[in-house]
Amino acid sequence: MYTSCKHSNRTKHALTHLLMLAMVLMLGPRLTLASEEAPNEAGARLLVLDDCDDDNKIRTAPYGDTVSLLNSKGELVRKFHGFTFSGPINISVSEDGRFFTVCDRTPNTFAVYETATGMKLWSLLGIFNSAVFANSLLYASNTESIFAIDNTGIIVKHARIVAYDMAIDRARDYFWISGLDIKKYNLDLEPVLTVERIRGIRGPLLVEVNPDGSIWIAQGDAYEQYSSENRLVKVSPEGMVLQIINLDFSPVRVRVDRSDGSVWTTGKIKERDFSRIGDEWPDTLDELNDLVKTETETFTRKYDSEGNLIFEISKGGYSIELDQSDGSAWLAGKKNIWHYSANGRNLGSYAGSSDGQKWLAIIPGNKLTSRL
Repeated sequence: MYTSCKHSNRTKHALTHLLMLAMVLMLGPRLTLASEEAPNEAGARLLVLDDCDDDNKIRTAPYGDTVSLLNSKGELVRKFHGFTFSGPINISVSEDGRFFTVCDRTPNTFAVYETATGMKLWSLLGIFNSAVFANSLLYASNTESIFAIDNTGIIVKHARIVAYDMAIDRARDYFWISGLDIKKYNLDLEPVLTVERIRGIRGPLLVEVNPDGSIWIAQGDAYEQYSSENRLVKVSPEGMVLQIINLDFSPVRVRVDRSDGSVWTTGKIKERDFSRIGDEWPDTLDELNDLVKTETETFTRKYDSEGNLIFEISKGGYSIELDQSDGSAWLAGKKNIWHYSANGRNLGSYAGSSDGQKWLAIIPGNKLTSRL
């Protein structure tokens, strides 16, 4: 737990702690529209957050943003309406799949929901970036600190650590945290090491843990352009850079298959055509956007544990999650969602979402399925 040697700082932090506790909000259930469960489907489900309603007015169609559950074939199992997501978003699912969290930085809230009903259980106000479940606690980061929170929304410890993304090494009880650089902490929020050679410049650093305790870092250009900063970096448990894979697109997420250490990433690159602009540039930004043609290419790639390319898929680009039970990957594009096997075979797709931003998470299944 963070402590201070100065009385004024202790008082300030105590007041901050009490303020955070006072911000816990209890809300009632959401409007729910549900379909029947797919028969004999005991595998993992996909949780989809869809930013489908521009005005987020829940009394008019489409009645706010949605949370959907899909089965492994891409079929809709259940949908909840009445949410307000504006992004950037980070979501996390508890190990038993009963709860999920949403960090939404535009309305500045962090909330925990019940997966089966879509009901909000509690929330905190603040600019939270990421969250992970560990040891019966929920660890959430805002712009200044990481908080350990129990299942009722009570903060039980916190430390002054700036974190954008977090990944947990459950086998060794460590966090890997990205801010302006990459740091490793234990679950008591005590520092272990800093990776000196990796620093964020124009885009965020995204972290994922390998089975052997090493990590992959995805570093992308925030403007989704081609640059030397688009890359994957492998770092040893001791903080040494082992490998760098340069990318010709900006990655938005990196995910590791824990069965063999293979790594997936998805992202996009935007190319702008200025040929329609003459000698004089337009007076307003809206006029400029009307004249400039923007084309977006999307990429999803899978590499082995040594960083060798296995295959590429021209789908996705917006979000990716892996089903650890069979190594398959779910990819979100601008409009569709696709399900691919560990070997790159198309297993199904879902076209019922909007053309807004989507975020994905895996709800664990009741049994393991064989690899396809």
